[in-house]
Order: sequence, then C-alpha cells, then structure tokens
Amino acid sequence: MIALEGVRVTYRRTVALHGIDLLLLPGVTGLFGPNGSGKSTLLRVLAGLLRPDAGTVTWDGVPLDISDEGFRARVGYAGHGSGLYDRLSVRENLRLFGGLHGVGDARVEEMLGLLGLEGRGDSPAGELSAGLRRRAAVARALLHEPQLLLLDEPYANLDDDGAGSVSDAVMAWRGPGRVGLIATHGAKRVKGYADAAIILQHGRIISYRVRTPAGTPT
Repeated sequence: MIALEGVRVTYRRTVALHGIDLLLLPGVTGLFGPNGSGKSTLLRVLAGLLRPDAGTVTWDGVPLDISDEGFRARVGYAGHGSGLYDRLSVRENLRLFGGLHGVGDARVEEMLGLLGLEGRGDSPAGELSAGLRRRAAVARALLHEPQLLLLDEPYANLDDDGAGSVSDAVMAWRGPGRVGLIATHGAKRVKGYADAAIILQHGRIISYRVRTPAGTPT
C-alpha cells in the first residue's frame, strides 16, 4: 500500500496540495475533480517527478526515493504528454521503452493489439492523432506491467472504441498487490471498474469512497 501523510505542494504562491493524507490500497482508484484541483500534481508526486514541499510518501512502509532506479522500474506513468519520440514509430517507441525493462517483442505486440494499435504500429508517433497518441502513451505505461500505474486523463480525445480499449487494458493489468490511480474527467468510464474513488477540490480530498466486496461504496 502507498501512504501519503501531510503532503503539501506549492507553486510560488499557489498551494496545489494542502497537506494530503491518503492511503492507496491495491486495486484501481479513480481520481476526480475539476481543472486545477491538484490531480496532476498528486500523480506527479507519486510518480517521483515532483518533490513535495512537506509531508512524506511511503510504499509498504519505505519512504519513496525518486533517485532509486528500482522504484522507477515499478511505476508506469502517462501524463499529459505522450512520452513518445515523434520520429520513431509506435512499435519502435515501445521496443525502446521495453528494452529498458527487459520486455520483449511479444509483449510489445500484445500491447499494440490490446490498445487497438496493431494497424498503426509502423506509423511515426508524431503523425498520430491526439486520440491515438493517448492510446500509445497508455500502452507505454502498461508495457512493463508496473506495480503502480498512474494515468492522467487517459480517456482524453478518445472515441468510444478507443476508450473501451483503454478500459480493457487497465482491467487486464489489474492483479494482486497492484495499485492504480487514474485521474479523469470521464468519471462514468472509470467508475464502471474502479475499486475506489477520490474527489479532489482546491488541493484537498473532499471524498474518498471504497467499494466493499459486495460492490457497495463505503
């Protein structure tokens, strides 16, 4: 499990996160809230891309160390940017990223199929539509089967088929001990399979609900 205690982040005079206390349990948690609520900032802290000004983050009781390569290997993150090299094809991008994690070509092809990208594998990433780039970014985040999955607006610019592919890929990734946090405006899509839901507003958690085994929120 991942625990945040008193996590505070400021950008100059703007407070993005106000002393967040949070316990993330295994499963998929939806992260909801309006623009500027702190969703992206929270994901960046958990991804080790942003140091909080105050507070602590621990994973199974061990303080998060963003300089630890072992930590980074356990995380899959897709932010607002795709993280892809424009001149490389989608397949080349995934092979390059997979090589860093010891992932072979078979897994690359599996992810292309799962995200509905098998027909665009040889297309340069820079020539993809916004929706296809979003799907490719999700494929990159899921490629090495991370223990912690962090997705920021994975449904942006997607039609129903594309959104369905993303949901299917996330559900296929789920497994014992794995923790997922998905920030999205498409609450309806995530609520269909999420184990918990968090609502952020002005950098504060105003609601955190977890489903019981029977599926009833608590």
